[in-house]
Amino acid sequence: MNIKADNTGKGRQAISDWLMDCRKNVYAADRDYAHTIKHALPADFTRLHPELESFGLKVAAELEPLVTENNLSYNLPRIEHYDAAGNPHQRVIHHPSYREAGNIIYGTQMLKRMSRPGGMTECLAFLFLSSQAGEAGHNCPAACSAGIIRVLQKTPDFPGKQAYIERLTASSYDTNYTGAQFLTEIQGGSDVGLNAVEARRENENVWRIRGEKWFCSNAGADLIFLTARHDPGIPGTKGLGLFLVPALWNGEPNHYFIRRLKDKIGTRSMATGEVDFQDAYALTLGNVEDGFHLVMDNVLHLSRLFNTICVLGMARRAFFQACHYARRRIVFSKSVIAHPLAAENLARIKSENSAMLAAVFATARLQDEYDTGAASGENVKLLLRLLVNMQKYLSAQWSVQHIHHALDTLAGNGTIETFSAIPRLLRDSIVCENWEGTHNVLRAQILKDILKFDLDSLYISYMRAEMNKLKTLSEILQPVQDELARLETLIKTFREQETDLQQLQIRQLVDRMVILYCAVMLYHEAVDQQTREKSDSKMDCLRYFCLTRLGSQKASLDRGYLNLISRIMQTD
Repeated sequence: MNIKADNTGKGRQAISDWLMDCRKNVYAADRDYAHTIKHALPADFTRLHPELESFGLKVAAELEPLVTENNLSYNLPRIEHYDAAGNPHQRVIHHPSYREAGNIIYGTQMLKRMSRPGGMTECLAFLFLSSQAGEAGHNCPAACSAGIIRVLQKTPDFPGKQAYIERLTASSYDTNYTGAQFLTEIQGGSDVGLNAVEARRENENVWRIRGEKWFCSNAGADLIFLTARHDPGIPGTKGLGLFLVPALWNGEPNHYFIRRLKDKIGTRSMATGEVDFQDAYALTLGNVEDGFHLVMDNVLHLSRLFNTICVLGMARRAFFQACHYARRRIVFSKSVIAHPLAAENLARIKSENSAMLAAVFATARLQDEYDTGAASGENVKLLLRLLVNMQKYLSAQWSVQHIHHALDTLAGNGTIETFSAIPRLLRDSIVCENWEGTHNVLRAQILKDILKFDLDSLYISYMRAEMNKLKTLSEILQPVQDELARLETLIKTFREQETDLQQLQIRQLVDRMVILYCAVMLYHEAVDQQTREKSDSKMDCLRYFCLTRLGSQKASLDRGYLNLISRIMQTD
């Protein structure tokens, strides 16, 4: 027997089989996710299930290969400033695979779904699957378009408004408009109050925009939201308005110039540039003085919710690719997944991703209830703001770690861009981690809201009410209840600290608040899954999550712990 040839053949066959595994339907292969949608949208699940199943097949078989092709260095977007005759014009040129990927993503009608009152959860169900292909060049523009749609729906009519909404919600990249949000300037990103771009009133409805925006994602967008200073005498955010700048004004190119495209670490298929506005025509939406509030309550709020779903989708895809690999790859005479440390790594990713996913869909349902009036009042609005900010922070931080450690499972193969999607997912997730507020910006915003609106008390009341709905399983419920009691004590002590110490300690407080929220929402799903499907998959994830993330007690690395890991990895 030729041992060398035999081993080489087996190794190559294992990788070939793994590649086939990776082409499986990402929805049909993920029973836990199907249950999440059933739990979140019970009345609509029968209608949505075949649509999600169809899209799940496209994500693996069509979308991911297109995105991979589009993300190659020689296929990235470029800017063209002059036509063949030397006349000035500017076009962002994409590889043909970009258009094909866009038609698949927008073909889900996710933005049309979101535009209907109470349609946010349904939209995010498709976005989660779309994001398993990474940012894909289109998921960020989709989030930007969603913010524009939401503001247009909330502000007074103007000529052409409904036509804009119809184009933004069109179900193909070939026929739709895509949106962009330009807030950042060279002197500040998160500190929007430093914005210097000026808006000058032309007439009652039309303004002219002049100045430079520094970080402009989806630079070739059809419709641009931007912040600009409507009154140079009013400093800070109070002097900012929110303006809509169409790429075309009366059929002619509007007056702005894309300087260059940026070479980012990730999300490279989506063109990000620097843009000079040279008295560009713009429309203001609603009262110009309300601009910053429109940004915070709608544009950033929605972008952070979308960002959370996107990074969780990326991490889910990385987990499944790593999991398939660990089952196929033989190392030291047994599969990778049979090695306890490797199995523990993957079990941690699965349990934490499942907990965060349960939490964000719970938040999406609450958002739908608020949007339709089923849940009303300022407290619900403030609670949603807290929940979205907390989850954007944790999901981005943990998902980058999850994708990184999914890559570890593939060892050296994991570092090869042409071997799997994981390196691209990692690079995309790092960009998403810093979009729409870094970790410290979000922590600072939560601290400000706690001190101004008593959101800590609102959070405790909400968590207590959610726990009261839970079926009693003392082995798990007691640690959750104990953590809530510890949190109440921590908050009381936190409130007594001086300002500098509060700014230092807010990280620990926010971590524990959002981890508890994730545990409780996963608990709801786990009980429902046991009842509806007779499955303990999510309950085992919950046990692991509580064991490793709640409180300060370390898990006992005993046979019971190893058996729990094994059960988690036996189910998809």
